[in-house]
Amino acid sequence: MKLLIYITNNTQHVYPILASMLEQHIGGATVVDCEGMLRAISETSSEPPPIFGSLRAFLNPTQQNGKMIFAALQDDQVPVAKRIIHAVAGNLTEANHGVLFTVPIDDAELTDTHEARR
Repeated sequence: MKLLIYITNNTQHVYPILASMLEQHIGGATVVDCEGMLRAISETSSEPPPIFGSLRAFLNPTQQNGKMIFAALQDDQVPVAKRIIHAVAGNLTEANHGVLFTVPIDDAELTDTHEARR
């Protein structure tokens, strides 16, 4: 099993991704609000480190937080989920398209909805 994690500032991509995952019988994902490092430093520090201070002008303080999708997947579901994310979000090697990665799951206690996928 793998834990798929997709992080994006383009929150409008999240719900189409989730809907497409459900169409492919991939359920059990969790969505969490998140905030990037530069934004967090910009909002919480009146005197950020010099490099961050120079970047402050590029930050959009009215921009909403990003989203993280977490999904515990069987190994064969990972390529399907990745194709869905790429279809909705585009080329992730381009700036501001998000970050996608997986990590191995060594042990898991999952609900029946996950068991039914095995």
